[in-house]
Amino acid sequence: MRKVPSWGLFKPLHNSQEEVSHHMASVLPHSQDKEGVTKVEDEERATLFSLWKRKAIRQHLLVYWIFSFLVITLDEVFPLYCISKTSGLGITERIIGNILSGTGLFYCIMQYFLLTGLVDRFGFYPALKIGTFFSVPLAILIPLSLITNEDATLGMLNFSSLAFLSAVYATIRVFVAVAISSITMTTNRTVPSHQRGTLNGLSMLGGSLAKALGPLFGGILFSTCVNHMTPPFGSVAVYGIMTVLGICLCVYAYFLQEYDDCKELSPANLAENENATKHCDLEKEELAPTF
Repeated sequence: MRKVPSWGLFKPLHNSQEEVSHHMASVLPHSQDKEGVTKVEDEERATLFSLWKRKAIRQHLLVYWIFSFLVITLDEVFPLYCISKTSGLGITERIIGNILSGTGLFYCIMQYFLLTGLVDRFGFYPALKIGTFFSVPLAILIPLSLITNEDATLGMLNFSSLAFLSAVYATIRVFVAVAISSITMTTNRTVPSHQRGTLNGLSMLGGSLAKALGPLFGGILFSTCVNHMTPPFGSVAVYGIMTVLGICLCVYAYFLQEYDDCKELSPANLAENENATKHCDLEKEELAPTF
């Protein structure tokens, strides 16, 4: 091992400045100038605009933003469906709390087996496709609770409807967690490690805007369908529209190109840059498919 002064962290006592500079230049990523002389190159700084111009990053961010919008919209529509007396169940807030309690019970059990198990078995991108397919599109099953609850007292919910809604909503939430975790990990793999801070800032910016528009869209959609359609087909139309949008996102995620995090690590050829190749191998070891 080299002496501590050669790391460049302290003032060298025996090594000359030229030796330290030469050693640091051999460690840091380098490129050749016009005259063929090797020089140290600073890490490329990323901006929001430069990241958005990259096709792979743009596609991954769009999947995350659209999915966040649909999930928040679905969360907004569900209590409206439960409270509605014309096109919904017409139940009170206390019973809605019972549904969410049952959802939490099913969610804990299913999440324990599915969240990491799907990624470990199939990988990030297949888990993302599975998560998008079994999350928002399953909303079409929620209006079936109108049939299971036909014999219940007005304003009440029988046990079969309670168990059915809890299981369906828990399934949706579990696969939402799978999809969100997978798209977050795959998005981070589209850039080198020193650009992930900027990338996550751009991701959160668009995600926050999408989540802010979700409740607005959900409220307008539910009120419009309920007011212009014969009960209870208004709520069926709402969840039908949500299912169609979810399927469209599934198709987009299905054709999402699997990105190799080493492909655009450096503009130079990786075969000519041993340091970049080593950095690429370290990135793959750090990004194992675990949570």
